[in-house]
Amino acid sequence: MTKLLLKEILRELLSNKINLFFITLALVFSLTALNTIYALGKSAEKQILDTLANLNFGKDALLVLAGGSRVMGLTTTRTDTLVMEDVYAIERLGFVKMSSPFTGGLVEVSYKEKAEKLRLDGVLPIYLKANNWNILKGRFFNEEDVKNNNKVVVLGYDVARKWGGLNLVGEWIKIQGQFYLVIGILEKKGSLGHFPLDERIFVPLTTAQKRIFNQKHLRGIKIILYEDTSINLAEKTIRKLLRERHKLYGIAPDDFRIVTPEMVVARHTATSKTLSAFLLVIALISLIISGVIIMNLMTASVEEKAGVIALRIAVGAKPKHIILHYMFSALLLAIVSGAMGWALSIGLMYLLSLLTPLKPLFSWGTFLLSLTFSLITCIIFSIFPAFKASRIDPAILLKGL
Repeated sequence: MTKLLLKEILRELLSNKINLFFITLALVFSLTALNTIYALGKSAEKQILDTLANLNFGKDALLVLAGGSRVMGLTTTRTDTLVMEDVYAIERLGFVKMSSPFTGGLVEVSYKEKAEKLRLDGVLPIYLKANNWNILKGRFFNEEDVKNNNKVVVLGYDVARKWGGLNLVGEWIKIQGQFYLVIGILEKKGSLGHFPLDERIFVPLTTAQKRIFNQKHLRGIKIILYEDTSINLAEKTIRKLLRERHKLYGIAPDDFRIVTPEMVVARHTATSKTLSAFLLVIALISLIISGVIIMNLMTASVEEKAGVIALRIAVGAKPKHIILHYMFSALLLAIVSGAMGWALSIGLMYLLSLLTPLKPLFSWGTFLLSLTFSLITCIIFSIFPAFKASRIDPAILLKGL
């Protein structure tokens, strides 16, 4: 019975190839757009999360920034209250695995005839471990460099590439008019934000404080927690500790900001999620338009085959049989169009991956998304033509046969 019904449906669909072509085309294009946009959004989100993991800012990291205000915005309090004593106090907390204090700012840097403003960070030797980073050539700072405020510098990968590559190790560059020896070059590191890590230079923390910025305070502290530490509990404990150390009581605002992994992920995925949502809405509207096209073409098909439908009703077919016939037709169209839309989106995403930095992210979830929306669209917009077909009056139409 099912096999016979399938043959009948296929025969009817193929009887009007133009209608079938436009119905399938409308669905496939809409589903291709929907799948591609969904995959692009997931791909962008995964790349952001992978970058954060590469920067060792996973679920076991916190960032304390000097100055109170919104997490990412202009400060509204003093920014000179975060000091090394705060770092030592934080390190004594049982859940803290390591901490990496830093300071920095924009400085004038020159090498031979090249000169530009670069972001300089003053850090300690533990910085590489805390940020899951490695030296590509040369070495990083040691305790002696920190103790003696040595005038040594390590270059980010892009800075070295622009100025002479790996051969810069052993050369002298000028920072704020003073000569510094290049002792190392860092491996390439993907980063987020306005100042990519590969475009920075690094000096010992004490050198930055005493020789370059003439200040004792810090710009921030990167904190790595032991595994399975509660981020919320760690944040509350560190906040309480710093408020006590900075003598902030009652309603006095914090003069620091604590950035959690959730905040970082939310900030860097907000834009991509908003754009993806906007594009998905457009794709859904396109899908609705496709549904309207399907409804109109199927309604035209019902009117064209009114005599055949009337004959079926006259020989005993009930309205529910007519409705089921068209619902099965819609189901078949949905499965075929959904599969074609998914396959076409795979090809499109592969092409985009060759032409852009975006990497495709495919899963059975995208296939199910394609199939689900295809089914919903076909069934919803086939209901009206199906009901119209089931209500054809055979007595009237048979008079014209």
